[in-house]
Amino acid sequence: MKKIIIGGGRAGRDLAAQLPESVIIEINPEKREKLLGLAGVEVIIGDGSDEELLKRVGLDDAEAFISLTGNDDVNYRAAAIAKKYGVPKIIVRVEDPEDRERFQKLGIEFIMFPTRIVANLISDMMRSGFDASVETRTHFEKILVPILSKNTVDKAFKEALFVASVARAEVTAVSSMEIDRQEMESRAMEMGVPLKILSEEEKLMDIIKKHLHYPGCIILDILKEHSYHPDCIIIDHEELGILDKLFNRSVVLKLIKCASCPVLVARTFRYYERVLALLDSSDISASVGRHAVQIAHSCGAELHLLILEIVPGELIDGIKKMGEKGNVRIIEKWIEGNPGIEAVKEVKSGKYELAVIPWRGTGVIRSDLIGKIVNDAPCSVLTVV
Repeated sequence: MKKIIIGGGRAGRDLAAQLPESVIIEINPEKREKLLGLAGVEVIIGDGSDEELLKRVGLDDAEAFISLTGNDDVNYRAAAIAKKYGVPKIIVRVEDPEDRERFQKLGIEFIMFPTRIVANLISDMMRSGFDASVETRTHFEKILVPILSKNTVDKAFKEALFVASVARAEVTAVSSMEIDRQEMESRAMEMGVPLKILSEEEKLMDIIKKHLHYPGCIILDILKEHSYHPDCIIIDHEELGILDKLFNRSVVLKLIKCASCPVLVARTFRYYERVLALLDSSDISASVGRHAVQIAHSCGAELHLLILEIVPGELIDGIKKMGEKGNVRIIEKWIEGNPGIEAVKEVKSGKYELAVIPWRGTGVIRSDLIGKIVNDAPCSVLTVV
């Protein structure tokens, strides 16, 4: 099935070169010559927000619609038409973050803010010569996704691609032969994310030393003596029944407990716009703050700090300093009531796409509270060790 790309600029041209059966619609006839050199790509000169033109191109048969012009109004009109005709995947470039709300109301799931992301990236380069040690860069260079089912491809793998695309990371997926490998590779290519798929045919078990066995799945924790060391593991959330919660039968919590790197429980499946960090008196809070700033910086998101008890002043000052370096807007909120109740209430408010919390902390955020947040949060949750 075809992919329709609106805008034949550099981004549209490079994307079309990687996607078979693409159609580029470009309004500027002077760009035709450069675009005609793309093998297997149909080039049409015209207005990408013209409904009749889009229908003639084959909007009814499109599997993806990607609007990449530098004009938010054109991208909005084009996306609205694609939404009207039921295109299953719509990806839109938005220049002005103030336009975010109207695209969200339209129901667009994939919204990119390249100006903010690029500004942060250039700021990194100016400060450090693009040194990977810069403290505001996301240190997720290798992301592991255990593919447990087709459902995981549509959830955890999808979110991993979003995280990897802004973190400039590679994704390794551990999968069985029943999963559609070609679909995963196509999705990664669309997002510009390097992907490696390990399957049982490649003697997967040879690289597994520790694993948890549950009916129908194997969840991995790679040891450092093996060749692959993930910086983050991204997995599906679970739908737990009352008895599962009572008897602590959570695969996700067991994985988090034994993992030696941060674990992200996926629920958002798009770029983060508001990140919440839960801070207590635990030593891990410094790491929580650092990861939260790094992710907010990479996504161009704003960061909300929920401070649950008295913490050292230098902790908050350090997080603020990182935020200033990374052009991250930080909003503080100090809790006056019961910290556990207020923490759960804030996470469940629906205002955030990601909550960052400590694991194995010594402050007020203990295992029972962590379990409740991981199991019940409506957003994605990143546990930091």
